[in-house]
Amino acid sequence: MRTHKEKLLIFRDDVINKTSGEVNESVLVSFVSRVDSINFDSILYLYQNKNNNYFYWSIPAENTSIFCADSIFSISENGQKRTEKTEEKFKKLQKNFHNNWAEYNLTSVPLIVGGMKFSADDKNEIWRDYADSEWRIPKNILISNNDGNFLLTNFFISDSLEDILNSFQLGYELLTYNKTNGEQELKFYKVEEESPENEKESWTEKVKSALNKISKNEIQKIVLSRKVQLRFESVPKLYKLLSKLSKDFPKCYIFAFKNNDSVFFGASPEKLAKISNGWIEADALAGSFPRGKDDAEDKKFEEELLNSKKNLAEQRAVVEFIEDSFKDFSDKIIYDQNPIIRKLSNIQHLWTPIKAKLNKEYTIFHLLKSIHPTPAICGAPWSIALSNIKQLENFERGLFAGITGWFNFDNEGEFAVSIRSALLNGKDLYAFAGCGIVEGSDPILEFEETELKLKPILSLFENEKAYQP
Repeated sequence: MRTHKEKLLIFRDDVINKTSGEVNESVLVSFVSRVDSINFDSILYLYQNKNNNYFYWSIPAENTSIFCADSIFSISENGQKRTEKTEEKFKKLQKNFHNNWAEYNLTSVPLIVGGMKFSADDKNEIWRDYADSEWRIPKNILISNNDGNFLLTNFFISDSLEDILNSFQLGYELLTYNKTNGEQELKFYKVEEESPENEKESWTEKVKSALNKISKNEIQKIVLSRKVQLRFESVPKLYKLLSKLSKDFPKCYIFAFKNNDSVFFGASPEKLAKISNGWIEADALAGSFPRGKDDAEDKKFEEELLNSKKNLAEQRAVVEFIEDSFKDFSDKIIYDQNPIIRKLSNIQHLWTPIKAKLNKEYTIFHLLKSIHPTPAICGAPWSIALSNIKQLENFERGLFAGITGWFNFDNEGEFAVSIRSALLNGKDLYAFAGCGIVEGSDPILEFEETELKLKPILSLFENEKAYQP
């Protein structure tokens, strides 16, 4: 029986023959082989101590995880034309792409990973390690799902045989790594730009300003957010944070996107889009209540949320936006008129799953540009809301409330709205959370909602020690 290495070499030769024997630098190859098991905690621990970039993506409840090491091709674009420029460059590779995925009956295979910021032309210093649009084709992708465990090695046919085999070997070496370290005691303090009282006061003024614009019918809804900064004595071990997020929020998208000296990570409950088999799915997720301290109180909160005119109006705006966006490329849109409840460990939301049949082939970036940003993270009308967000918020959102995910050349992909997230840069951590302001919003209640939404990140450190700087 041939080894995986021998199969890779045979497949490479077949591709060269199919391309008329030309070793063309634009010919991209993805070779997959089945492997026994993958220890993602160990791999994340290993990469925390390396300078290499990586991308991690997991949906624990669906038994799906991927780890993407390094890259053979990356596209970083800034400005309002970021999606068009990125798409144009990937199209050139798509024409000369070869893979052996069918050998294992694999579909919905991640090939290109990364994300986009909430808005273009974001030049803020804390987001310096990320362009407005940041996508890459990894050298190796480790995949674990219900079909099994797999290693994808990606390379260009023009790469030297030595380089191809080295990449392949590095992928297999990741599978043999089985090491993490013990508990880590963290000490940190909150970096406060203003006192807690002043922070609440300035937040209240922003909400009142937004409500004034709403009362004048300038906007229907605007999503305002907060940033909280923590500074640690030592760098937190990210694999431990991701492991805890996986246990606490198994139905969420757990992600980590490292670029240069920064790691953007989180546990997002919101699906922006899943595209497969000619269908696109999205989550309309808006309106929030806390979880109850017992079943009776939890049920009471659920009923209040389902009957809250404010929250239902907020949810309906998101549903209508997604439906209108889907009408551009679908004649068949399916969803229930009445929202249901999505419960997470610390919060519950109004939730409407929406799916649509694509009536013709649309590119991934066309779809993403059509549906992002939604009213759930920006407001309505979105262009006016976006302008007001930039005026009222005293920081740049960067990847927060942006897009994180993966896609391939078969028009398949899955993307999360990058909420419940944080940026880790060395010993500094920046956590973000927002809430929708509509007619009838109460500034203090909305502040408390952001506290609730910050909890997935800040609760990672609730048992750690604070210190005085």
